[in-house]
Amino acid sequence: MENKSLETPILMVIFNRPDKTRVVFEAIRKARPKRLYFAADGPRPHVPSDQEKCRETREIVKEVDWDCEVKTLFRDQNLKCGLAVSSAISWFFEHETEGIILEDDCLPSPSFFPYCQQLLERYRDDSRVMHIGGNNFLNGWKNSDYSYYFSRNGHIWGWATWRRAWKYFDFRISKFEELRDQGFFDRFFISKFEKMYRMRIFERTARNRDHVTYWAYQWDFARWVNSGLAIVPCVNLVTNIGFGEDSTHTSNVRSTDANLKLEDIPMPLKHPPFVMRDMRSDRIYFDSFLKQRVVSRINGLIPFGSK
Repeated sequence: MENKSLETPILMVIFNRPDKTRVVFEAIRKARPKRLYFAADGPRPHVPSDQEKCRETREIVKEVDWDCEVKTLFRDQNLKCGLAVSSAISWFFEHETEGIILEDDCLPSPSFFPYCQQLLERYRDDSRVMHIGGNNFLNGWKNSDYSYYFSRNGHIWGWATWRRAWKYFDFRISKFEELRDQGFFDRFFISKFEKMYRMRIFERTARNRDHVTYWAYQWDFARWVNSGLAIVPCVNLVTNIGFGEDSTHTSNVRSTDANLKLEDIPMPLKHPPFVMRDMRSDRIYFDSFLKQRVVSRINGLIPFGSK
C-alpha cells in the first residue's frame, strides 16, 4: 500500500493525545488515502491542559504530505466522547457513502486498509452486512479457513461501514423500551447470561440517554434491531494503544485487551460463499471474552462504557 493511494476515504477521530495520534497517523500516511477527514472534540473547560494538547493534536493535520483531499471538523465546545465521535461519523457520511473509521488510539496493520476496501466494495449493496471490523479477540481460534466470518458482534477499534448502514444509528436508542416491552429480546441472545449483560447495558443507556459518554453500544443496538451482521477478520488487524489514565473507557493498562498482537491478513482474501452468522464463534467469543468482563463489571473492576 506504500506506493498506491487508497481509494477508500478515512475518518480519523482525534482529541488531546498528540503522541498516540501521530502513531496512528503514520499508519494512515503509509496507506495514502485520497480523502482524509479529521474530527476533533473541543477541549474540556475543567481541564486546563486540554487547550494546548488539543491544539498540538490538531497540528498533525498539517503533516499530510501526499496528494490528498483533507476535510476537518474541529469543535470549539466539548461534546464528550459519545456524542463527539458519533456526530463525527454522521458528518463523515454527509460527504461519503462508505469509509474507514479510526480513532486516535487504534493502530491498524498495513493489510487492514485493503481488507476494508475490498469488503466495502463486495458488500456495498448487501443490506445484511452493516459493519466491517478490524478486531479479532479469539486468540488464533477460528471455525473455518475463510478470511473472515459473520457475527453479531461488531468492534469499533478500527472498522468500516456504509452510509446506508449508519443511517440507522440512534444515539438515544429510542425504540429500546418498545422492543423490550413487546418481548423482542426474549430469545435474541445466546444465553441468559448474555441477555443479562446486554440488557443491563441497554437499560442503563436508556435511563441516561442524553448523558452517556459512549456510542458503541448504541451502534450494536442499531445493527441488531435491523438484523445487521458484522464481519470479523480471521486475525487481529487493529490494536488499541490508548490504555492508560488519560483514556475515557480504556484506563486499565493491565487489561488483556491492551496492545493486542497485530497481524496481517493473507491476500487475496478467501471469501465465504454465504452470508450467515457464525454462532459457534460468537458463543466462544462470549464464553471466553465477555463473561470475564461481566464478572469484572459486576465487581466494579471495569468502568461502565468500556468496550
